[in-house]
Amino acid sequence: MKRLKLRALVQRPELLFPVIVLGICYSLGFLADRIPGQAGVIVYEILQKGFTALPVLAVLITRKITRDTKPWNFSFKVWKQPGLWLLCAVGPGVLTALGAVLYFCVFPQEYSGSFHYGALLGMTGEMPISSPLPFALTTILLAAVFLPLQILELGEELGWRGYLLPKQIQRFGLQKGVLINSLLWGFGHLPLIYFGFNYSLDNPLAPWSNLAMMMLVCLVFGILCGAATIVSGNCMFAAIIHGVFNLIGEVPVFLSVSQRNTLLGPNPTGLLGMLWLLVSALFVFVCLKSVKNRLK
Repeated sequence: MKRLKLRALVQRPELLFPVIVLGICYSLGFLADRIPGQAGVIVYEILQKGFTALPVLAVLITRKITRDTKPWNFSFKVWKQPGLWLLCAVGPGVLTALGAVLYFCVFPQEYSGSFHYGALLGMTGEMPISSPLPFALTTILLAAVFLPLQILELGEELGWRGYLLPKQIQRFGLQKGVLINSLLWGFGHLPLIYFGFNYSLDNPLAPWSNLAMMMLVCLVFGILCGAATIVSGNCMFAAIIHGVFNLIGEVPVFLSVSQRNTLLGPNPTGLLGMLWLLVSALFVFVCLKSVKNRLK
């Protein structure tokens, strides 16, 4: 019976891939938590620094075990779909900026009027912001064209969206496939979040509240990244969204007085910070019923 279950798992890459990648993430997280001293810190650093590469490793292992030879749903030729590129490169930045504006309108005492770039880069220094609009537009433009970070995030997207998502859609349909994919992607982040990644451990009920909020974040961005991959047949568009989010998404907290990312914001990993992204994701999710799936 056990042999039959193992054989069934091997024959279903939509199950095997999550088992491998989540198994690696949670094993490293468990070791980092249990091993005392510097050794535990080193294990955590391996998890954090290697996080974007783990899905690619899991894909290679899964393809080898299942003898999968299907082509990767990936191409650098995003210029062939300029409208979609513009939407993916600029849209998340605009919505993130609007989310930060909302947060600082609700909590005006938190806006410092300066960009504390020193804290971001691990040094000292800040830049006064005389006019927020030019600063926001410059940041949005920089995030849109900062290709190195987008290529870095391609590691996650090749695994979760390029490889796993088509198989989940084939089995569960468009909406359910995207939903399951996003939730599993969220579960993959939890070992990092447990240690204070992305959120302050001073948040109420941390780290459990931080874990719950990150699941919502991954659900929102999983829908957006999944939809971009589906309509294009190319997970590079998801990598663009992911890279833009990870660059501009780190800026709002360094405009704040406390420089702490709470469950509300100012970064788009907080409820107010992600509000417009959440609304967009809900709209996109409803529209998934009628889009053409270009994934192979």
